[in-house]
Amino acid sequence: MGILDTLINKVAKKLTRTNRKIEMIRNELPVNETQLIERREAAESLIRNKSLMSSAGAIVPIPGLGVGIDMKLMTDLIEQINRTYGLSHKQVNGMTDDLKQKVMVTAARQGSEFIGKRISKSLVAVIFKAIARRELAKQSKWVPIVGQAISASISYYMMKKMGMSHIEKCEKVARDLIESTKL
Repeated sequence: MGILDTLINKVAKKLTRTNRKIEMIRNELPVNETQLIERREAAESLIRNKSLMSSAGAIVPIPGLGVGIDMKLMTDLIEQINRTYGLSHKQVNGMTDDLKQKVMVTAARQGSEFIGKRISKSLVAVIFKAIARRELAKQSKWVPIVGQAISASISYYMMKKMGMSHIEKCEKVARDLIESTKL
């Protein structure tokens, strides 16, 4: 158990440092390129952590557990990325009507269903469809060890891909808002 305890402690310390770094970033819209870069770094750190958690959940050979873990992690990841960029449901609702409209129109142009909105059952259903596709690949966990490694790799990759896609959309919205305020 010594190796497992050491690993758990290292992961916990890393997560604690990441959470502190994220909380240091103000929960408002970025106003310049430097703030966008800082927020991107914080969001990428979140993605790495959530992706590792997703792959760890995929290793457990209990059918359906991986889907539940991934749904929770994806929902949390989207909410945290939105908060990092100042685009969460609560933050957008606190904006002036003009700014709120700009955020929502810009988000719609980017094709994001998640920016500035509450993560509801219908939005989780969108997430679930993406996870369901992965679940077919995860069924390979019935093949001992190799199947679990494949399942963990797929889970990590898909969580990272979804997170990076959401970061790109949030960044485009933030950049458009920065550009529109410069005019």
